[in-house]
Amino acid sequence: MLLNLIRILFFGTIFYGILFLKAPTYVDLANNNLPIFSKDFLFGTDRLGRDNLALFCFGSFSTILLVIPARFFTILFSFLISSVSLFFKSKVDFVLSGFVSVSLSLPSLLSALVVITILPDNPISILIAIVVSDWAIAYESITAKIREIQSSPYITASICFGANPFQLIAYHYVPALKSMFRYLFFSGLPTVVMTMSLFSYLGIQTSVGETGPGLGEQISFSKDYFDKSPFSVLLPIIAILILVYSLGSRNHKHET
Repeated sequence: MLLNLIRILFFGTIFYGILFLKAPTYVDLANNNLPIFSKDFLFGTDRLGRDNLALFCFGSFSTILLVIPARFFTILFSFLISSVSLFFKSKVDFVLSGFVSVSLSLPSLLSALVVITILPDNPISILIAIVVSDWAIAYESITAKIREIQSSPYITASICFGANPFQLIAYHYVPALKSMFRYLFFSGLPTVVMTMSLFSYLGIQTSVGETGPGLGEQISFSKDYFDKSPFSVLLPIIAILILVYSLGSRNHKHET
């Protein structure tokens, strides 16, 4: 009940800000560091005069716009790689085992930062970086489940009746993996939120379109002026915590 109330208030506030507030991409030094409950600025402004509530809403919205597809593509990529082993089992398993071992041995944040450094600074690079940093863990889980399904009698029966790998994937593996996909998706969202926030804090662009700075960038930009505009720091921190809490608290137990 409490979680649902938090979600309603949080996402309702975001939608209100997106619909009725101006995107915080401007500079208004005449209204900088205003306190809370100032006229036209419920939570005050930062040191550039940008509305703190607008920063909260648009920063959260940009994070959601990137976090959800990033996690979706991570799971999709991991599943596609896992499915390749159904076609070329002996060769692919040997090659992939090396890549997976290396990926798992490296800190995911380091892998993501390397990708971000190589690629142009844009949202697509962020998605690619998240996929590169997280795919190995998802791949291991999906592959373990696929091997379990391979040993089931109905797979053996389907092969005896002439089913090809495409039919096995469409009619057997995907339906059996649905609960696994849900579990991996929701359990991984908090990690992606924190990674995105850290990217933003380090100055990497995580905003989509003209939506202003990301949540981490807001903290980095205003932390030295906490005494003058505390809500410029507190609101993005609250947004990150609520995103992690609300997106990660939905428990999905995958069926075995």
